Amino acid sequence: MALRLATLLAAAVALAAGCSIPTEQRTAEQVMRELVVRVGPAQPSVVFTAETDPNGLLGRPGGYTSKATFVDDRIDVSQVVDNQPGAVDLGGSVEVFENAAGARQRADYVEQVTQALPAFAEYDYVFGPVLLRVSGQLTPGQAAAYEAALAEIVG
Repeated sequence: MALRLATLLAAAVALAAGCSIPTEQRTAEQVMRELVVRVGPAQPSVVFTAETDPNGLLGRPGGYTSKATFVDDRIDVSQVVDNQPGAVDLGGSVEVFENAAGARQRADYVEQVTQALPAFAEYDYVFGPVLLRVSGQLTPGQAAAYEAALAEIVG
């Protein structure tokens, strides 16, 4: 607990000082919070724990180390398939993995699933160990703004 508190404190100091946190040390919540600052219509939504993760992947072998979601005010909630709190359809999610290979493997899996189920189509961007999933309800240009913001954050 003390180590985690020290790590969070160091990250807060680095952000306040304008320093970036190395990608491999960022949590999904940190990346998500930076995204919502850069993309105006976005707002924080859910930060998952191993107990609340609907995919059952958080902290498990081959899974992500952290996951957080955001909502985008431009999305018409009545038009989405999944409107539960934390759903990618409402805006998007950030999943952080141990390494880039884990993020790429997850992105490949998600892309296979969404191709088979067009109602769940989404935009997926991998930068290092970070997978950004953006709702297919947004236009390509709107989704590209998230991709550009992520590139600035973890680039």
